[in-house]
Amino acid sequence: MKLDETKRQKIIHPIPPLYDKDSKILILGSFPSVKSREEAFFYGHKQNRFWKLLAGILSEKKPETVEEKKDFLHRNCIAVWDVIHSCDIIGSSDSSIRNVVPNDLSEILESADIRQIYCNGAKSYEYYRKYQEKETGRKAKKLPSTSPANAAFSIEKLTNEWKEICGPLQVAPAGIGGVLLNWYDYNARILPWRSDPTPYHVWISEIMLQQTRVEAVKKYYDRWMESLPDVKALAEVPDDELMKLWEGLGYYNRARNLKAAAVQIMEEFDGEIPSDYSKLLSLRGIGEYTAGAIASIAFGIPESAVDGNALRIFSRILAEDGEINKTSVKKKITQEVRRVLPEERPGDFNQALMDLGSSICIPNGEPFCENCPWESICKAHKYGQETDFPVKAKKKQRKIEKKAVFLIEVSDKIILHKRPEKGLLSGLWELPNLDGELSAKELSEQMKKWEIGDYMIEPLGEGKHIFSHVEWQMRGYRIQMRDISEKLLEKEEWIAVSREDLEEKYAIPSAFECYRKQIYRG
Repeated sequence: MKLDETKRQKIIHPIPPLYDKDSKILILGSFPSVKSREEAFFYGHKQNRFWKLLAGILSEKKPETVEEKKDFLHRNCIAVWDVIHSCDIIGSSDSSIRNVVPNDLSEILESADIRQIYCNGAKSYEYYRKYQEKETGRKAKKLPSTSPANAAFSIEKLTNEWKEICGPLQVAPAGIGGVLLNWYDYNARILPWRSDPTPYHVWISEIMLQQTRVEAVKKYYDRWMESLPDVKALAEVPDDELMKLWEGLGYYNRARNLKAAAVQIMEEFDGEIPSDYSKLLSLRGIGEYTAGAIASIAFGIPESAVDGNALRIFSRILAEDGEINKTSVKKKITQEVRRVLPEERPGDFNQALMDLGSSICIPNGEPFCENCPWESICKAHKYGQETDFPVKAKKKQRKIEKKAVFLIEVSDKIILHKRPEKGLLSGLWELPNLDGELSAKELSEQMKKWEIGDYMIEPLGEGKHIFSHVEWQMRGYRIQMRDISEKLLEKEEWIAVSREDLEEKYAIPSAFECYRKQIYRG
């Protein structure tokens, strides 16, 4: 159609650029349309697919008002402007543009850390190459126009091209949740707690799985459910029996918190685990991850469950260069997980992340990227930097503590000591021990303090146990005698137990496992 040359007007761009210091990408159009000039904001034509397209890619609701559009762009770190400052133009026709004066992009590029410049359509790309590329010294990427005149591109086709912006924005592309679920449907692990994912089963399994391998948890889970099949049984279990059920899993406060939360559920929620996310968070020992796991897996509530697996996977997808333990980085990744979480299958999605992290996107060594359903959208894989992420702060050196550990045998019984109610391994029964390396004289003096006389001593060698922040370097001794002072056993923190009771009733921390084995020697 021939344009009416009499309608050509010289127009100065009437809309200021939108950007701030956090902007990561700059999207350039050619020149605002008549509708955009009337609305005094970018992409104002109702048929322009710019806002629908970006909202879909970023898993957000399409903004409608100018204020909503501004908030959308700022929140997602997107800067928007056009390549042309002024020109002669007929209506909104790019092809009619004459006498171009380009915009100066330096104010944006100097104020924000723009990682990539994109041109919305061929015309803006042409003008950028002609007028601005030399000035900025930066290459732009051409994306298909979102204009309704670009009928050759459906919204699906546009989405496939425009999801390129997710890389420099460090966001996960919409739709990847469904891709992961397809993978999970064929690759899900068969686990005892998944066969009947009641709130109680999910809760207990998730607490057990913290800091513990799946294979190690299976036998503990089965034994626990046999002894404590529901919340009421857990709330009423004696502490020593609870600790015995937990023996070997470590981090014993997890078990104490389970019982405390069970009591809380009985008293505050009539024995029913609440289906409300905020109420789950109110329970003792339940943080955001566990609350999200219970809510999504047991109740189908669309809540994320971001653990170490999710943090590692998404740090690689996004090439997140912030330290993974920083609160701001965890918050950012959590937002990205929520962004792509399929609301119809939140529990499966969260479990799929766990499985992906345990079998493919593994923490130590090279991940198995060729088997990953997200291989094509992973930035770390794209640049061969998989093992560079997640970025971790240098670990503090563990504190070394020397220990003398005593296996005290009195006739057919073993002497145990109860640790203080606060501190490391609080309130647990242990093999008696002392700080430091003891000389022969110091050993003799210690026996006198404990009123141990007429004894035989035998060295049991060295042992080591590593906690998260401290390392015990131990030297063990077997002390054998016929009897022991009643004064020592009168104290609540000392007890003499049979080998049978030790095996069935008393939980000894795994830190002493190398010496506990000596109890049954021969």
